[in-house]
Amino acid sequence: MSAAGELAALARALLPPGLVCAVLPLAGPARPLLPAEAACVANAIPRRRHEFAIGRMALRQAIAAAGLALPEATPIPAAADRAPVLPDGIRASLSHSRALCIAVASRDTRLAPGVDIEMLDADLPRDLSAQMRPFRLGPGVDGHGGLLPFSMKEAIYKSQYPETGRFLDFPQAAVVLGPGRMRARLACGAFLSGRWGVAAGHLLVISFRARTDPPASGPSG
Repeated sequence: MSAAGELAALARALLPPGLVCAVLPLAGPARPLLPAEAACVANAIPRRRHEFAIGRMALRQAIAAAGLALPEATPIPAAADRAPVLPDGIRASLSHSRALCIAVASRDTRLAPGVDIEMLDADLPRDLSAQMRPFRLGPGVDGHGGLLPFSMKEAIYKSQYPETGRFLDFPQAAVVLGPGRMRARLACGAFLSGRWGVAAGHLLVISFRARTDPPASGPSG
């Protein structure tokens, strides 16, 4: 099985009902961008333009798999913070590493998906251990040298940003990480669930709106 296939299989095993995914290798061919999309990366280097195009392909595939209508002529531009600008009624999240790109889309906008992938050999900020103190790792949880809390924070940020418009750092989220599971309570009062796993040399983290709002006292969801 290819690396993209391995990551897609893990994602499908982790995703709750209502969320679907698409995984593409960055080394693959990309479809031409629409003019409004191309304008977002007009000054970027060729590698970045290619990553952007693969990301748009992955988003369109995930959105179609969710059964949502997104006409081919409708662009998916990027905001100033590089987040995809999606039409009303469509919630999706995008992430890529040096090798792979994944998009997660939701059939239910209330699920608020957020996804992050990181290669297991990724370089991390030197002061990460001090920053991640609000994140509690449960017994037996391998934090992968801080990569798991870092990736979980990125996924949580993508979940909440479309609603709050706020950047998120470690102090703004109380998180308990268990084996393959996460529960978070944000400073704004929202609760999120998450799931994570490892495949194809990547750490995959998926965050989504909790169906219920219990305290963040244990990993569930």
